[in-house]
Amino acid sequence: MKRALIIFLIILCTYMTTVQAAEPTDISNHWAQDYILNLVNTEIMPLYPDGSFKPENNINRLEFCEALSNQLNIIPSDSGNFSDLDGSKSQKLINTLVDKKIINGYPDGTFKPERDLTKAEIITIMIKSLGIIENKETINIDSYHPFEDLNDKHWAANNIKIASKVGLIDKNQENLYPNKKITRAEAAKYLVKLSYFEGHTGYMTDFYPTSQKISVNLLSGDRKIYNIYDQSLIGRNNRIVSLDEIMKTDKIFIINNLDNNIQYLKAYGMVTEEDLTTEVSKLTKGTLSPDEVKTLAEGDIKILKPKILDSVQKQLISQGLTKEEVIAIMSSDWDRLETHSKNRLAEAIAIQTGLPLDITISILSGD
Repeated sequence: MKRALIIFLIILCTYMTTVQAAEPTDISNHWAQDYILNLVNTEIMPLYPDGSFKPENNINRLEFCEALSNQLNIIPSDSGNFSDLDGSKSQKLINTLVDKKIINGYPDGTFKPERDLTKAEIITIMIKSLGIIENKETINIDSYHPFEDLNDKHWAANNIKIASKVGLIDKNQENLYPNKKITRAEAAKYLVKLSYFEGHTGYMTDFYPTSQKISVNLLSGDRKIYNIYDQSLIGRNNRIVSLDEIMKTDKIFIINNLDNNIQYLKAYGMVTEEDLTTEVSKLTKGTLSPDEVKTLAEGDIKILKPKILDSVQKQLISQGLTKEEVIAIMSSDWDRLETHSKNRLAEAIAIQTGLPLDITISILSGD
């Protein structure tokens, strides 16, 4: 009995010591305390040798990749060898992240493990870890502007917009500060939020409109039922669409939360007329809407907006045509114009809209 009691006390002391050792010494009352404890207790982010977490320190590429690898249960790979990671125990884990296109090395063969990460970089890494790697998985959200300091020309703008739509980052803030270095505390919060989502690829086999659910056969072989709701972001090829525009032959990529609610669905498959007119509209930077492109392809030159019509007329006059000749060209159907007039008109439209000349000619020809 006495021996059993001693053994029990030893086990209890060992357990208590372990728990105490896992408790960071510098996060009491910190805003990210719960996030940090979550990752420390699950051994995703380690403490420093002195028992501290250093929540306000910037996080570097190596530290974040190590934590992300732990969270994703990454299988180490021998496929690469960065010159500045020789001998590092994390080299093989980082190789796998690079193989999966979640993060990149540098052209000079280095990884730069000590380089601090910015908020935009970390958000992009997390979006890629969910499976949004190439255009086929990407929905472009041009009209969505969640943060005042996020310029559409920022290199990570669309990834940040997706992260906001999905719920990976907070929406209730005026500015994001995408180029700001990120702290270990902020990284801990992002990693915990990342654990709430999953990315999958498969085929939609059925849609239940009354229940607002879809059936999906995943590439893993599993069949799953997911919920669709008003906030679900749905895209197909190059357009944001409603669910009923998804074709049975389409491949789909989805991001769902742990309640199997679809946050993001991107379908890709056969290119439709709507896909083409949308793409051409984008080439004109919105000067022509998709419907106007379609009407223009039917030979109706008059669909051109007044400001474009005026610009095209001036462009033709600058080429040496008289006003009467210009009016004659602009009042005729495309098919009735002579080749020389067609070329002049196509070039004038291309110059004013920004469309490549060959595409402009193809549209006007109804091709």
